[in-house]
Amino acid sequence: MLKAPGVTAMGHSSPGPSPSTTPTEAEKRLVDAEKGALQNAGNKLCGEIQVEENDLYHRLSFLEKPARLDPNSYSSPDEIGQWRSLLQQFKEKADKVDGLYKGIGKNLDVEMKNSKVNVDPVIVSRFKTILLGAFPWDTINRKSALLTQYREEHEKLLDFYQKNWGSWQPAGKDGKPLFQSAALTSTYNKLREEIVSTGHDLEEQYIAMTK
Repeated sequence: MLKAPGVTAMGHSSPGPSPSTTPTEAEKRLVDAEKGALQNAGNKLCGEIQVEENDLYHRLSFLEKPARLDPNSYSSPDEIGQWRSLLQQFKEKADKVDGLYKGIGKNLDVEMKNSKVNVDPVIVSRFKTILLGAFPWDTINRKSALLTQYREEHEKLLDFYQKNWGSWQPAGKDGKPLFQSAALTSTYNKLREEIVSTGHDLEEQYIAMTK
């Protein structure tokens, strides 16, 4: 579960002059309110990403089912069109998740602007740096690129099914469909292996994100 980093250890400038080096109760309450507002905003943004990531991963898992790589699981060419729609929805979800990651800094500014607590901009900027630094950006960017690649490979497979509809027979001894020519068999195997390989890479990136 994504969670914003804590702010308890983050340095804080004094809200104003004080006759004593010991913070007053009012100053303590202000500091606590600022930290609470930052923490709540950070957790809200991370929570939104987590919800959308879970939905995206669920869609990915659906596409990864072995039946999706078996042309005999499609009852008619119309069903190919239905899967194209699902791939488009998958793309839109992936784009949304990518946008949430890229916009987290800007979205934090919006959350703090709408907050009832007036937090020192210097403190907001400091927390933003900590928040952005808590994300594994190399893994996130790699995952995003693989999601695009995975979708494009699925589209190529659907194109192959549609163009060569009816050119296959029920699965042979190896569990793979039998095609009318060696060329079709070779093309199918290549497309299938690319999807399986990219899916494996994606699973590795998701595992890396949970560590």
